[in-house]
Amino acid sequence: MTPPSRRAGWVALAGAAAALVALFFSSCEKRSIEIPRGLRGEAARNSYLAAQRMLERMGTPVQSQADLPRASELPPAGATLIVPTPRRTLSKANALELHGWVESGGHLIVVSWQLFDDENRAADFVLDPLGVRQYLNESEDDAPQDEESEPEESAPLVTKASAPEEQDDEPEPEPEIAQAAFPDRETPLQVEFDPNFRLELEPMAAAARVFEIADANGAHLVTLRKGRGLVTALTDDYFLKQPEIGDWDHAELVYRMTHFDGRAGPVWIVWGDEYPGALTLLWRHAWMVVSSALLALSLWIWSVSRRFGPLAPDPSSERRELMEHVRAAGSFQWRRAAAPALLAATREALLERVRERHPSFAGLEPAEQAKRLADLSGLSRGRVLRALAFRTDTEAGHFAQSIAALEKIRRSL
Repeated sequence: MTPPSRRAGWVALAGAAAALVALFFSSCEKRSIEIPRGLRGEAARNSYLAAQRMLERMGTPVQSQADLPRASELPPAGATLIVPTPRRTLSKANALELHGWVESGGHLIVVSWQLFDDENRAADFVLDPLGVRQYLNESEDDAPQDEESEPEESAPLVTKASAPEEQDDEPEPEPEIAQAAFPDRETPLQVEFDPNFRLELEPMAAAARVFEIADANGAHLVTLRKGRGLVTALTDDYFLKQPEIGDWDHAELVYRMTHFDGRAGPVWIVWGDEYPGALTLLWRHAWMVVSSALLALSLWIWSVSRRFGPLAPDPSSERRELMEHVRAAGSFQWRRAAAPALLAATREALLERVRERHPSFAGLEPAEQAKRLADLSGLSRGRVLRALAFRTDTEAGHFAQSIAALEKIRRSL
């Protein structure tokens, strides 16, 4: 049976849990919150995909790419090339090619990403020759104060306790909207630009100006005539990007700028500004060398992979007999006039064996030794004497007879 104290503890624990559950459901409310996940797929890589899709639905052929085209790859005359990137990989030679393409009738739209009065700026090979300059609009807080003016009375110190509470529902200031007037439109387009920047033109550029969009902060879009073509400079690409292209009249401005001056050609959008890799540069500038190397490698692989005729059989691994080696060694010694040495070595080996097998022969006379060896071998005594005689036989017949006799005597011992 459970003790009363333990039972009271379980009851108290259950009551506390029930109270926590009741407090949670009475003070909390279930809500559904949408969390933006951002752009995905091609839209995450290409910030101007919405502009491309919009122009395509309006019947305009559009091509987008990740880097600037070369001179041989530029769009045809009458097309519109939009380059909103900082153009870090654009060289002076490529910029001259772009200027030549514009003069032949193209429309180039670029964004100025540098301040003209910045000491660390790099040369802009597209806008600098045209006389287009970008400056920063200074706010009233950044304006320098007159040192001779009397200082304002010091404001009272504000602490956390005395600071007024911020109101979250305070309305944000309305953005500065630029008005873009077109002759075929009753009301001007409303476009939003970055108010921190403005464009200014040198006298030669002002004379070539054919269109401009400005607000109270200055000019933000300027179109200049260059040869038979146009160059449009922008302070920012806000109205070109997604999802801002859906604000105000941004989409219509994109369409009108790509069809400015009655143009009906294709539109190219360069959405990337990455420097090409080593393989891309190698193929771009040395494709003939690479092609030749690949062709030579293919021919070499083909040559080593083909054979003519049947496969040759492996040579047989037959082992020679010992006597073949002996004969070969004897022939070699005979050709080197070593017959006396061979004969003397054979006689010495025979006499050594005679002394081992028949020690009593050592005290006998040579004639008696020859007689006993003749009896053992079955040879005549005269042949044995000739074989044991220490003379040089250089004739092949005598040499062979002497060696045969000595060998027969050795076997008979």
